[in-house]
Amino acid sequence: MFAFCPRDGTPLVPTRIDGRERPACPVCGFADFMHVQIGANTIVERDGGVLLVRLNYGPRDGRWALPGGLVESDETPEDAARRETTEETGFDVALDGLLAMWMRPGFPILVVIYRARIVSGELRVAPDEASEAAFFAKDKLPPLEELAWPSTVHGLEAWRAYEPPRP
Repeated sequence: MFAFCPRDGTPLVPTRIDGRERPACPVCGFADFMHVQIGANTIVERDGGVLLVRLNYGPRDGRWALPGGLVESDETPEDAARRETTEETGFDVALDGLLAMWMRPGFPILVVIYRARIVSGELRVAPDEASEAAFFAKDKLPPLEELAWPSTVHGLEAWRAYEPPRP
């Protein structure tokens, strides 16, 4: 959220717009409607299993997550999904389409989840982000309390429900 107008530097003041209080500039009329970050995750499959990484930082330390992270300002969600997957797992992947999107109300991150397949690389974790990575079969996924984020749960549910198109 902005504290000052990005156009003229005036402090923003709460203003009722479209039925909500929004920070707005009393000089030029700029209004800060909402800033949503975009996260990009992948469902990487191999031999019927899905790749998860065990985080080793922050409040989710020790929990499993889909490979992924936030989209940088100079990249697309697809680029971020590929970059984050390579950084966290060592695998270069090709995206095979959008699987799901998820956003928790009141939490400004939209998570985009792609199906991905391994093109090259060897499994290795980024030691500053994960302590391990492993493939899990649909019936052997970690329990809910061991999953890092609600978006991980949502992505795994979408993966379990996915049926490839029939020719």
